[in-house]
Amino acid sequence: MKYGIALTLAAILLAATAGGQDAHVNAQLIWHAPVMDAQSKLLAWYQPRKNLGWDKVLRLGWDFLEHKVPKDTRYGTGLSIYLINSVFDGETLQGEYWQHNPAMLYAAMVDSLAGWYPYSGDEEAARLVRRMLDHQLEHGTSPPGWVWPGVPFATSCGKTADYGTCIQNMPHEFYGGIESDKVGELGTGYALFYEMTGDRKYLQAAIRCAGALARNIRPGDAAHTPWPFRLDARTGATIAGEEYGGNIVGPLRLLDELIRLREGDTAAYGKARETAVAWLLGHPLNRESPAYNRWTGYFEDVAKDQANLNQVLPALLARYVLMNPNPASLTPKWTRWSMMTGRLLDWVRANFGRGSFLGAYGIDEQAAPGAHVYGHSCCSRAGLSSHTARWAAVNALYYERTGDLQAREDAFRSLNYASYFTLSDGRVSCCGDGFGGQFWFSDGYGDYLRSFNWAMGSLPEYAPVGADHLLRSSSIVQKVAYGRQRLAYTTFDRDSVEVIRLSYKPASVVAGGHAVQRAESLSGEAYTLKPLGAGDYVVRLHHVGGNQVAIAGPAALRPSPAGGSK
Repeated sequence: MKYGIALTLAAILLAATAGGQDAHVNAQLIWHAPVMDAQSKLLAWYQPRKNLGWDKVLRLGWDFLEHKVPKDTRYGTGLSIYLINSVFDGETLQGEYWQHNPAMLYAAMVDSLAGWYPYSGDEEAARLVRRMLDHQLEHGTSPPGWVWPGVPFATSCGKTADYGTCIQNMPHEFYGGIESDKVGELGTGYALFYEMTGDRKYLQAAIRCAGALARNIRPGDAAHTPWPFRLDARTGATIAGEEYGGNIVGPLRLLDELIRLREGDTAAYGKARETAVAWLLGHPLNRESPAYNRWTGYFEDVAKDQANLNQVLPALLARYVLMNPNPASLTPKWTRWSMMTGRLLDWVRANFGRGSFLGAYGIDEQAAPGAHVYGHSCCSRAGLSSHTARWAAVNALYYERTGDLQAREDAFRSLNYASYFTLSDGRVSCCGDGFGGQFWFSDGYGDYLRSFNWAMGSLPEYAPVGADHLLRSSSIVQKVAYGRQRLAYTTFDRDSVEVIRLSYKPASVVAGGHAVQRAESLSGEAYTLKPLGAGDYVVRLHHVGGNQVAIAGPAALRPSPAGGSK
């Protein structure tokens, strides 16, 4: 995504004259002095002893989006910059860059919201994401009657309120280009936002996306993905021969979710899903295929280049498999899922790893095969904020599912490292100091913030000390409220599993109006309790009898002097 962005002359001169007077994690991450443990390994830059580093990144990032992003004054639209630009100027905060990537950004923002809202109770975040989705529906959706009708446009020309132009490989004014994987990604976002809000217009948008994907799927082979990567939505024609590429997990997540909800043409979705999974197993995951490890095509501003590989696709595939409660159930051939997902994580580090930096790896974005040396890949010797955080978060999940202690260490150190891309005012750099156009809404917010919540769901011991947070739910959380030794929340599904860190030992756990009992496992409706020291606990709760949950500590249940309960 960052081709064409280079070191500025001023930054080169600054680097040449700095003389190493100030200590930094590396020369690109200049905004915070490194904080290290007794073994000189990297910790987060903000209050790591209280586990507040990841929390700080989340709060700075969401506060920036909610309160600091200005309205456009440069192009006269009057819209929030994230609705018209992919990049903002670090000084004026006004938009820049030739192309916007709304579908991918807004999809990632729904994922981020799905983790952040239960964690924080931040209602304003939900209103912000709703504005994004509503703008896409009104200004960025293909018309009825097209071969791909009612689906989101992946791009627009930066500075314009209406989407559908500036697709790569075509004249900027060409209208109607889509990227099939973004149809799946934002379709998933629509489905999840329906579950959060109950507003069926988002469900209908998700169904339109799934219908188009199901109607237009093909078996694929070593030269063709199940959907062409870039298409003319009006005719269905492939753009510039882009027959191969994209994030197949985006469509898979959407098809899975609608099948689970029993909404839309679930029979067609099931067939399409089987076709897509068969292609993954037969080609990029198959050592005998010419397309083995050919993870190419994702970034909107990169022209067709089959030799240009990226790490987003294998990392998201590994997460997709690991998030399934029973990965082997995806298909009988996933039975070696732990080896396969571990290999994908190793492939990412081998091809895109930067460092290590004080025990942490940065992860770069894209490169030709074997281009391990900076200067032959994009974009930074420091790696990138979003890709580093994602790789760390998937390692955390891999540790949770397998017990692999090296994955736990990689997750902890690299997410600490990723925190150093966040400036104290809430701006998040994609690539480190010295890069022009370094403040991307996708890299710095949508595709970055979600990873910190993902990681804490797998590693609750690294959530803030002495605080209360709902870290993960297998269901979308519709409502959450925190009080003194009280936590109440509502999930979309009656049957759901949550991971919660509390600063008190629960005295009462109620779901659907009845008490849930503590147990040693979650084989049925129950909760488990793990002490963390200093009065903190990890609660894992499986409820099946209702979607309204209330957890209270002893202080909340103690009768007040006037009688009743506090």
